[in-house]
Amino acid sequence: YIMNRYEFEDKISDYLDNNLSISERQAFEKYVKENKDAENLLNSVRHTIELVRKQKSIKTSENFMLNLSDRIKSYKKTPQKPTKRDSRNFIFGFSPKNSALMGVFIFSFVYLLLNIAPEANSLFQSNIVSSKKSAIEKDIPQSPKPVDNKMEFVSVDSSQEVKDSKEKINLNDKIKLVKNKR
Repeated sequence: YIMNRYEFEDKISDYLDNNLSISERQAFEKYVKENKDAENLLNSVRHTIELVRKQKSIKTSENFMLNLSDRIKSYKKTPQKPTKRDSRNFIFGFSPKNSALMGVFIFSFVYLLLNIAPEANSLFQSNIVSSKKSAIEKDIPQSPKPVDNKMEFVSVDSSQEVKDSKEKINLNDKIKLVKNKR
């Protein structure tokens, strides 16, 4: 019969109380001789049992248990006084100090949110847009180039003839306004 650690731990108290059969006792003692940890555990349990036996017993009155149970019952029946806090100084359930801290945290959160995600907020213009604008302004030449008055810049539809800028275009027959009485 070979014993393992779990069986050894289960049978320590039976061994010390001399409640093991001869074969179990031999297997137990063989396991203790082969394992130093098992021997240390057995000695520790023996020492603990000796300490418990050496303790002096405490004598109480014969009515101790009855008195104890009566006190427990009366304690359970006595209503406990709820502790009330002074609610006059609280703001939304927080003390003034905690409500001030909560306000600072909320303000910081909103401030960071508006600065981290300015594209989502239409009230603020991001720094990227303003930096692009300044970069475009730097590319514009300072002195204008002379332009020939007779030539007009090419429009989107280049198939149209280039007209003289002084010539007046008549669009009366092409445009109808909603409230036009013509």
